[in-house]
Amino acid sequence: MSKESSQDNQLEEEDVVSNEIRKLNKSWYTNPYLVVASLILGPATFVGAFFIDFYTVWHSAIQTVVFLISAGFFVILLSYGFNLLWLYSLKKKTNGDYFVLTAIQLGVIIPLIINSVKIIPYISLEKAQGSSIFLALTIVYFIIAGILGTTTYFTVRKIKQPIDINDYIVYGVALILGVIFALATYYGVFFFNKFSINHVFG
Repeated sequence: MSKESSQDNQLEEEDVVSNEIRKLNKSWYTNPYLVVASLILGPATFVGAFFIDFYTVWHSAIQTVVFLISAGFFVILLSYGFNLLWLYSLKKKTNGDYFVLTAIQLGVIIPLIINSVKIIPYISLEKAQGSSIFLALTIVYFIIAGILGTTTYFTVRKIKQPIDINDYIVYGVALILGVIFALATYYGVFFFNKFSINHVFG
């Protein structure tokens, strides 16, 4: 089989997959009650599980079941986003797409590293409490940052030269999305660290 024919077959397969994903996403519009129920019940069951006492095995079992139910509702909600992510992954990327991807990845990497550095001093302090929460969190944060750093490197390499420096809209969108992801990651991890600090030293 020639190289051109194999490329044509690959494009046809991608078109088939894209069409099927679009059909699946359209089903969300025909099931609005399921979407609304998931939006309500997902967060409600997740938050509600924290109010269950887990001082006994029975209470812990109930809490686990509630969390599993909550995860099911969240999966329903996230499936639409994952479908869009698949469509985006199959899309032929432009320089603008690569700039946006780079900004988003950097927006997650930088606050992760900042939060990791901030909790490093607590690692030695928590040993007196017989805990390793901050050590585990630091390792996880750096692993995620390393993985994203690697993907960022390959994303930047795909940017075609020469770069159009007059495309201000693309740069603006990339900057805004990067800042949004940076703030969301920073404060999300910050409050998670704060919860861990209160748990260990509270």
